[in-house]
Amino acid sequence: DEADWGDDGDGGDDDGWDNNEDDQWNNQDDEVPEMDEEDSYVAKIQIYYNAEDKRKEDQKEALELYRQCVSAYEEWKSKYDSKEVQEEVDDDTITLAMKALVAETGILLNMGNEKDALLVYDRVFSFANDPAISESDFRSAVLGVLTAAADQRKRGVEAIIGVFDKALQKLEELGNQSLMDETSFRLCTLYSQEGDLKNAEQVLERVHKKCRKNGEDDLSKPDQLTEIYARLAQIRFESKSEDDSFLQHVYRKTRMLTTNVMDPKNDSIIKECWGKKFGNEGHWEAAFGHFLTAFKNYQTIGNNDSARRSLQYTVMANMLCDSTTENPFDQQEARAFDNDLDIKAIKDLRNAYEKCDVSRFKAAVEAIRPDWYMSKHLHAVVRDFHERAICDLIIPYQRVRVEFLSSSLGVRKEAVLDILIQLILDGRVNGRINEVEGILDLRQGRNTLSQLEKAKYRALSSWAYSIESARKSMPQPEGRRTGLGAMREQEFSDIQMGGATFDMMNVGSSHLGGAGPGRTLF
Repeated sequence: DEADWGDDGDGGDDDGWDNNEDDQWNNQDDEVPEMDEEDSYVAKIQIYYNAEDKRKEDQKEALELYRQCVSAYEEWKSKYDSKEVQEEVDDDTITLAMKALVAETGILLNMGNEKDALLVYDRVFSFANDPAISESDFRSAVLGVLTAAADQRKRGVEAIIGVFDKALQKLEELGNQSLMDETSFRLCTLYSQEGDLKNAEQVLERVHKKCRKNGEDDLSKPDQLTEIYARLAQIRFESKSEDDSFLQHVYRKTRMLTTNVMDPKNDSIIKECWGKKFGNEGHWEAAFGHFLTAFKNYQTIGNNDSARRSLQYTVMANMLCDSTTENPFDQQEARAFDNDLDIKAIKDLRNAYEKCDVSRFKAAVEAIRPDWYMSKHLHAVVRDFHERAICDLIIPYQRVRVEFLSSSLGVRKEAVLDILIQLILDGRVNGRINEVEGILDLRQGRNTLSQLEKAKYRALSSWAYSIESARKSMPQPEGRRTGLGAMREQEFSDIQMGGATFDMMNVGSSHLGGAGPGRTLF
């Protein structure tokens, strides 16, 4: 009943409040100023939220509101330290003041006022030892300004490099090595994005010096060292300068490192380095495994360009493996590239390679657009395919003309002869070559050879085996299988693939007095 709100027989007014309660509030006047003062500081600091709302509409107005927020905090802090204010401001409100400084710095950078931005950024570091600020919040504040600075790189690195220098200076004073490393890595990324790879390497070298003990890597810092080598490798990838010595260096330095937390970004680059190193040495089974791991990690972090590149390397290594390995396209991650033209070309190449389909193999080679690493080893894939194709072509025959094999494969007769000699020495073809008539005679096997011929072939086979063993123990930048081919000229020349010209080996048999003029592969 509404009549019950009002006079309850105690002389109260009809406004629903007792006079006695009014007297009680009046008697508390001596407590009101302190509560009002504290609340006013909290309210002023929380004007940060108003600034956030205004930031997209009017940066100047938002900048003024952020400054009011910081001023309110600094006024409260001064009075609190001098005991003029007894009540404490909660940690979340103090954090808002630090966030306001970060936002103010970002706006000044966006306005091109780097000088004032550095002065404001300097004040952010005053919160480093404040117990109200968590370590993660302080880290986010410092890196947040660096992100805002990096977004302004369109004006040139010189315009924002001072922000990174200021961060490194203040963090060194605070002794925060972890955040210093992160800042240095971001500076390295900034230089790399601008194409200044020299300065990027110099930044990494400064970080690396702090991760060494007595001139050697400090293995108690595996995470930092892994990131240093990964970023250095990425720089070399971009400059196409990861030579054999560099790949060997990265492998030696990283194979003993066990990171506390595996970062797929770093691990993918390191594994790609390892794959290239083993591939250059002709150990394609190991290369296949590392390339496949790199591909999966690139997929995990969403780096599609690097994932595409690693998948191409994986397929190439898969074809060059001596033992049977899994089909990389059976991997679920590979299905995301089913419609990619570059991946479709190398997938067709692998299918033609498996089925020994010469015409399809030719078309796939011409469709591939290889990078420098694939170009370096693709001739080994072609060589392997020709060996497989010749073994397949001669099965029904007792005598085969070399010219027939040459026309079937689309390569010169001298190249076919060189391959046949290698196949005979490897024991994969049991026959003799009549060089005068240009015929491979398969009717006479090794059992019908004279003792002198047997001794000659055993000696040649032993010699070839020794060379192959020596080859496997040292880097082989020219491909997986050289054998007698170390003495030959180029096998293939100027194969057109996509929009690039690909120089294959133009083979000539030394016993024929050298090769004739080169021609296209197919």
